[in-house]
Formats: sequence, structure tokens, C-alpha cells
Amino acid sequence: MSMKTVLITGASSGVGEATARLFARKGWNVVASARAIERIGSWADRPNIARLQMDVTDEAGVQAAVASAAARFGGLDALVNNAGAGLAGAFESIDEADLKALFEVNLFGPARTIRAAIPHLRARKSGVIVNVTSITGRLGLPLSYELGTVGIRVKLVEPGGVRTQFSHKWVRNALYNPALDSLIDRMAVGITKAKGPEGVARTILRAANDRSARLRYTANGSGPLILLNRFLPSSVWRGVITSSFLKGSRDGAARTALATGESDGRS
Repeated sequence: MSMKTVLITGASSGVGEATARLFARKGWNVVASARAIERIGSWADRPNIARLQMDVTDEAGVQAAVASAAARFGGLDALVNNAGAGLAGAFESIDEADLKALFEVNLFGPARTIRAAIPHLRARKSGVIVNVTSITGRLGLPLSYELGTVGIRVKLVEPGGVRTQFSHKWVRNALYNPALDSLIDRMAVGITKAKGPEGVARTILRAANDRSARLRYTANGSGPLILLNRFLPSSVWRGVITSSFLKGSRDGAARTALATGESDGRS
């Protein structure tokens, strides 16, 4: 059985380094990447570890680096997005350039590496993408906490379907079209049955007038779906959403692929 290969970003120290070391000890080929490759220590001087310079904010560089990583050991089985940046302090004082730089690393960076890695993972008809985030993604310190100290309330209105002129661009790919066509059809039908925007407007007004510390407000029937998401096991929730959005797909394999995260090269 051939050794599997993993590409790890931000591997010069901390979690990335520890992860690279562990994968290597467990028999994986490891491509340890970092913006400053010289910071990757002598621990990487092993036959099954390759150093790779990669700046996740550089689109062309990411494409080239991921291709190089796949070529180094003859393919790619896993991507670990670990590279990250931090920014803290009073929100009103944060410089926009710093905020954009943060998103370039923490949001667009993983998006770039994922897009670059998918063709290599798909070639194996399997694979895994692991994104390292933080507990603050679930239990963070929202803006409402900070601004509450100076008497400013923050509210989130979370509507379900709304019948308006709003639309978005659909990006197509022949590999996913059967499932995507089904999704587009169902959403087109669903929007004709959705409520108008008036209910959302009323909820916005109610939130603006509510002087309590309440943060979230449902609208246009989103409440039951949010409750299901909160209480159902993730595997059950995923099945419900997959069945709902892809019901009637012309390609059963497409439904299975999206439900399980696998691909047969067509879906």
C-alpha cells in the first residue's frame, strides 16, 4: 500500500509544525509549506518530508506550489489549511488595510489552496480537506459585546426564503452540473413559494426597537430550520439538506457524492 501525501500550510511552527511531525511519524509523505521556508527547522530533514515555499495570499504562487506538492510524491491525499493571522482590538480603530490583510490570509488563503488542491484530490477519487479554525468561531467575542460597553446594540436578522428581485451568479462546472441543475431548479421553484420581504422588514423594525441584549431574530419561517440545525446530529442534518436540495437529481451518484463528500469523477 503506497504512502499517502498531505500538504500542510503554516508548517514552520506551532500547530502546523506539530501536525507535520505527527503525520510524518505515522507514515505519511508530508509537504510542509510556509511563507518563510527558512523557518522550517531540521526536523524536516527526512525522506518523507518536503519543504515548500508558499504564500497563501498569492494566487499564482498557490497554484504552482500545490502542483509542485502533488508532483513531489506523485499525488495528493489531504490538505490541511493551518496558516493563519490574527488581529484584535477595538473594531472602530482597526485599519482597513489590516482588515483586508487578515481576510487575505484567513479566508481567501484557504479558498485558494482548496481550489488548487481539488483537482489533485479528485484524481484520487478520494481525499480530505482539514481547515484549522478556532473555538472563537463558535464561542467568540462578538462585536455586540464590545459595543455594548458604550451603549450600542448589534442585531442579526436571519430570514428564510424571501421573494424579491435579488439574484446571484451561478458558477458552473461540468463535473457537478447534474447536482447543480437539480439545486437551481428546486431553488427556482422554492422562491416562487417564498414570502415577500414585508415580514423581514417588520422583523428589522422590531430588532431596531428592541432594547434588550437579544442578538438573533428569525424571519420568513427560518425559525424551525434553525432549530433543526441546532438539535439534529450533523450527519442527520447533512442528509436532510442533501435530500431537500437535490431531490429529483438526474444523477443519483451526484446526490451520494455531495452527501458523503466523495466523487466518482463525474459528480
